[in-house]
Amino acid sequence: MSSNALTLVTPIQPGKVKDLDELLSEIGDDIDNQTGRHIPFAQLSTAHFLRWVILPADGHYAPQLAFESNFDGPCESHLDELIRVGGQVLVRIYSYCVGCPSDAEDNPTSFKRFLLRYRLREAAFYRAYPNHTVQHTRDNSRVRQAIQDFLDDPKRAASLRCLKPDQLCQEVQKHLATVPGVKLERDPEPPPTRLHRFVRLVMESRPVQVAVGIPAVLLLLPVLLPAAVLLRWKESRDEAEPKTQDRVDRRVAGQEDYKIQNQLTHLVEVRPGWFRQLTLRVVLGGINFLARHYYTRGELGGIPTIHFARWVLIDGGRRLLFFSNYDGSWERYLGDFIDQAAVGLTGIWSNTRGYPKTRRLIFEGATNEEDFKQWTRDHQVFTQVWYSAHADESVRNILQNVAVCAMLKARLESQEAEQWLLKL
Repeated sequence: MSSNALTLVTPIQPGKVKDLDELLSEIGDDIDNQTGRHIPFAQLSTAHFLRWVILPADGHYAPQLAFESNFDGPCESHLDELIRVGGQVLVRIYSYCVGCPSDAEDNPTSFKRFLLRYRLREAAFYRAYPNHTVQHTRDNSRVRQAIQDFLDDPKRAASLRCLKPDQLCQEVQKHLATVPGVKLERDPEPPPTRLHRFVRLVMESRPVQVAVGIPAVLLLLPVLLPAAVLLRWKESRDEAEPKTQDRVDRRVAGQEDYKIQNQLTHLVEVRPGWFRQLTLRVVLGGINFLARHYYTRGELGGIPTIHFARWVLIDGGRRLLFFSNYDGSWERYLGDFIDQAAVGLTGIWSNTRGYPKTRRLIFEGATNEEDFKQWTRDHQVFTQVWYSAHADESVRNILQNVAVCAMLKARLESQEAEQWLLKL
């Protein structure tokens, strides 16, 4: 079962932004309270992450409510669960939005139809562990904890210390068979398709890159040359824009860096003109392709801390909305972007207003660290509600737990057992 994305951007009724902000802020503050008076998020079985965020009015852009979730299975099933668990509170949230049906509370079908009317397709979507569901992640965490408790038990320390690696692994397997709620059986991961294997070969083999790249460049040369000239002319005319730091919601920095995981909501206007629109969509399309067919093993462009990320064009393509769920601090996250993925970053956001000066689409830009971090902060949006189904797990922990559980299914030889022990 593959993880998917849902993005809803709904116009807010005039004069209702303050009331909606207060309601969502209450929900966000109460999100860890399992018996709270708002939505019992822990009952959601399909959502890895979700958030609600108010996109404030900005010039000729009216205020809107953005929702994003990263979920398992079909969208219809996920929405049905969200409506059931959210209940009256979910209806109340959208009662502040334009067009919410008056019978939303009594007619879930009508309410779901209303929500889907505002669904937007992601221009690019990345998943660190696409074939591992919320339930699998929780099960793997329980297994890992049960193993740790078993090995740390002082009553067993003396007897376990003298065992060989393969014998110790067998003892762990016997113990797990007696622990209630621990499940080792998993659906096998789907084997890589021919397309996945081909993309991986191209990305990781220099001779293949040359063999594929040279004919492709020669074929596209009539398009690439004039595009490069036009791009350079556009970049030479890009002017620095005034800083907007004083417009950033003061609550943004206050919700960062106090958990293992963090989130970022970022909104910026796309540079005007068909050329920038086309360039942005082509770059995002390329990143989306690689995210689906190459970056499927816990890293995006060499960054191993991102759980889910997506780019969505809103307002008829005039603005670019970015959602990210990641591990570690804001500073380290942006530092990883600069060190590991500056080319991809610049290829996307050089087509948006205010981005640091760029050369030939992908050069400079994000490598100007101070300006890049300031630009990112200038365009961040305060996220009223943010939920994580596994808030204490990093990407590395989740994938490590997968490997630990996978190796426990079979009888391990001594060398395999040693490798397994190193993963604990």
